[in-house]
Amino acid sequence: MKKISLTHMKPNHKGAVLEIAGCLSLENKLASMGIYKGKDIIKLSHIGLQGPVVIKSGRSIIALGHGIAAKIIIGIE
Repeated sequence: MKKISLTHMKPNHKGAVLEIAGCLSLENKLASMGIYKGKDIIKLSHIGLQGPVVIKSGRSIIALGHGIAAKIIIGIE
C-alpha cells in the first residue's frame, strides 16, 4: 500500500485514510464531517495549485482547503 497526501492523489481515485497529521482538534473536526482513520474516500477534483480539494466520503461531498487536505494521508493500492 502506498502512502500519499490527499493533495497528491489523482482525481476520481479511491483510497483509505491512514492518518491525519495535525492536532486533536483537526481530527475531531474532520471526524464530525465523516473523515476519520480507516474511512474510504474518493477524490473528485482539485482546483488549481493551492485551491480546494473536493472529496466524497460516504454520501457526502466535501470541499477541503489545500492546507487541511495536505495533512490527510491516504493509502492507495
